[in-house]
Amino acid sequence: MEGVSCPNCGSDAVVPIVYGTTTPELAERAAKREIRIGGYAVGVDKPNWACNNCGHLWK
Repeated sequence: MEGVSCPNCGSDAVVPIVYGTTTPELAERAAKREIRIGGYAVGVDKPNWACNNCGHLWK
């Protein structure tokens, strides 16, 4: 994701976490590591970003 870097490792291989129902399109994007599927649970304490390099999740 342009302009966002991982606070843990500094990598720019960062993707948004998408919550809710997984559609075929979202599953395809997740397989390409363009997004991370967060599941059904949503809330203020859930992370928004995931690092494809180190696996770190953050808000």
